[in-house]
Formats: sequence, C-alpha cells, structure tokens
Amino acid sequence: MAKYKPYAVCTPPFDPVSGGIRVMWGLYGWLLAKGQIVYVNAKYEDRNFIAIYPEIYHGNPAGANIVVRYILNKPGVMANFGTAGPTTFEKTDRIFVFSKIFDTFGVDDDHLMFLPVLNLHLFKDHGKKRTKKCVFFGKYGSVSNLKVHYSHPKDCIPIDRKFATDQKALADLLNECQVMYGYDSVSAMYEVARLCGCRVVIIPDGSYTKKEFSQYEPGMNGISWDVKEKVELDVKKFRKHYIKMIKLFDRKMDRFIALTQR
Repeated sequence: MAKYKPYAVCTPPFDPVSGGIRVMWGLYGWLLAKGQIVYVNAKYEDRNFIAIYPEIYHGNPAGANIVVRYILNKPGVMANFGTAGPTTFEKTDRIFVFSKIFDTFGVDDDHLMFLPVLNLHLFKDHGKKRTKKCVFFGKYGSVSNLKVHYSHPKDCIPIDRKFATDQKALADLLNECQVMYGYDSVSAMYEVARLCGCRVVIIPDGSYTKKEFSQYEPGMNGISWDVKEKVELDVKKFRKHYIKMIKLFDRKMDRFIALTQR
C-alpha cells in the first residue's frame, strides 16, 4: 500500500483582512478536519509530501515532490512581500483555481474550489435600523489612490484595513448601513456586507466587466454594478447560498485529497 503523503500549506502569516491569506489558512483547517497530516510552511526531511502554494509564490521553496498551485487571483496580479507573483508555472504543477473568474487555465470542475471563509455566527443580519452608508477602498487604500473618479456619497463612513481587523466592530457597522460602496474589483468584503444585510455597489475599475464578474461564485444578489443601479438584497437567500457553497466545498475537498494523493 502506498504511503499517505502529508501536506504543507505555504502562506504568509494570518491576516483577517486579506481574503487570499484567509483562504490558505482556511484550506489548512479543512485538511485538518478531513483527518490529513498538514502543517503550515513546513519542510519535511522526506521530500515525499505535497506543498500547496497560492499563485503569488515563485518556485518550490518547501522542496516538495508534489506541487499544488491554488490560484486565488489572476497570476501576476498580486505580490508576495513586494515581489510580483509568477505568471507561468511548471508543467508538473497541479493547478486548482479558487474561482471561475480567475481561471486562465481552463480547468475542469474538480479543479475549481471556491472556499467560503466567513464567520456566519458573526456576520449576520440583526434587523437593526439602517441609517448609514460606508465605502471600502480595498487595495487602493484611500480616495487619492483610486484609478477612477470617486462616485460614493460624501457622508460614507470609510472602512480601511485597520478598522476591518476588528471583525466585531465591522459586523456592527454593516448592520447599521444601507449600502456599501466598493472600489476593489473582487473582495470578500462584499460577502461580509451582504451577510450582514447591507447591499453593495461596486464602482468598476476596469478589471472585470459585469458579465465576467457575474461568474463569481457568491453571485449578484444585492450587487449593483456602478452607482446607476440599485439592486436589492435578499439577505436570507444570500445566506442560504453561502451555506450551500460551504457544503459544496466539503465535497470538493474529498475530491481534492483524492486527486493530490495520486
């Protein structure tokens, strides 16, 4: 009988505001839950192990015999500690893709793995009166860094990385907001807002068309594509959809393990 191979999940330190990093740590947790031997950023003496890298990593620093690339964004878009990520990978690398909108490889359904990482106990609609608006700049950081002219109302409360680190405070604010304006092309913050009952207006930066973005697994419930639209949010329906994605990922993980252990 072949020896079962352990895993090494290679990722930057945990950051509650970084969707990609949370996904990698979430993958680590799912592998543990499935009974796998798995460590973070490990190097085994025996090279017969499986290293899992996000697309921002160059090469195979863990020295594993089997390399898995978990593509969390279009290759080359994101950097790792200031170094741009690679745009090509070894032919022997096993490619899994987080979302259809990042799939430049044409993978099959077994290799598409959207991992929902949000805390459903924390992020939920408390039925409060909504009198506020907020704006999320994401990777741009502030108005001054935007690629497009700002289109959000002046009375919006800005949500930056420092504030979002306090997840309880974030949930409380979003429960008081009618709408979140967002300039990031793709962000888990839009799922956070909708789980809390706050609809979202995305102000496109040109990274995706509306048709392309509509393939993103969380869907368009409560998403307006620029300020001219006013799409309503069905928060109960969105929550059910999010739970459905979690159940689907559970099944996908079983397949992931089977494929990577070959």
